[in-house]
Amino acid sequence: MRVLILATAALALALLGPAPAAAQDFGAAFSGFDTGSDDPIQIEADRLEVHDPEKLAIYSGNVRVRQGQTVLEAPELRVFYAGEAEPGGVPGSQVSRIEAGPGVTVRSGDQTATGNTAVLDMGRDLITMSGNVVLTQGSNIVRGDRLVVDLATKEGRVEGGRVQTLIAPSGGAPAGAP
Repeated sequence: MRVLILATAALALALLGPAPAAAQDFGAAFSGFDTGSDDPIQIEADRLEVHDPEKLAIYSGNVRVRQGQTVLEAPELRVFYAGEAEPGGVPGSQVSRIEAGPGVTVRSGDQTATGNTAVLDMGRDLITMSGNVVLTQGSNIVRGDRLVVDLATKEGRVEGGRVQTLIAPSGGAPAGAP
């Protein structure tokens, strides 16, 4: 159960460790990623379904995952796992993949990441946020079709279509968003 919760929270933490100012590399944005945090993890949803034969747990309806100051919100969170369900319907403990969407928002302080979907691939140590991705920190904004972060190397990239960046002068607000 703890691994499932940690993996679910990993998506939230990894999406917005310290978020990038537009001029920083995206790998630095995830330097705070740590599933070993002592902060409790709270998952709220209108419903939880466990489909053990398919090795799938589905949180649906106003899903909110919180650990410390980081919050992930989405209509649905799908957790794919290995192992048998524990008594009480709790899914197995080896999480292989987590999918959130459609419409994912992650917030931590003045940092926000939004996109249509987010996927945490545990086996490859990759997080991918896709579809109308917007990263903000204060007045700085980065937009693209897709954000990919390698959790092992802490390197990331925004790609797809035309990537747009707005860097606000120190202490000032931007005149217009891309």
